Amino acid sequence: MRKHWLILFIIMVVAVSGCTSPDSNSENQTKRFSGNNISFEYPSSWVTANSLANETVAAVGDPASVDSSGLAQVSVVIQSRELEGNLYDMYRDNYDTLFTNSSYRRVSETNTTIGGYQAIENVYLVLDGVQKKQRAIWIQNNRRVYVILCTAPADRFDAERKNFDLIVNSFRFI
Repeated sequence: MRKHWLILFIIMVVAVSGCTSPDSNSENQTKRFSGNNISFEYPSSWVTANSLANETVAAVGDPASVDSSGLAQVSVVIQSRELEGNLYDMYRDNYDTLFTNSSYRRVSETNTTIGGYQAIENVYLVLDGVQKKQRAIWIQNNRRVYVILCTAPADRFDAERKNFDLIVNSFRFI
């Protein structure tokens, strides 16, 4: 009889410990944006936002990062514009102009693939005021160019990488 109680006790301990383990999913919960011919997932603690940038088709940000002017310091803004020539020429023209301004400094540049589409990624620092780090991914779909711009204060950028990667890696055209 004592042996049965011991086995029953062990089963109950295992069952209870399985029921009270930390929720590993709580950190991985997401929301989905779907509209303007694109979709992507973003962290559940973030919100959709209004962007001041021209040609914005979507914007999300971390409300915990809003500064005194009301702007999210950690955000992802997706812009779309008509293709002029080809993707690489548009990209080069943009960054040739941008990097002539001493407030911008390139960190890295690489070719990548997003959702099966070839893309160009540029990471750079913005040294005007609060130092920011930005990751811009340029991708073409039909006659449109989309730029996924991930922004954070330079000292927080690496900590936000998993959130940026969630958005970039789940980005799709619909």
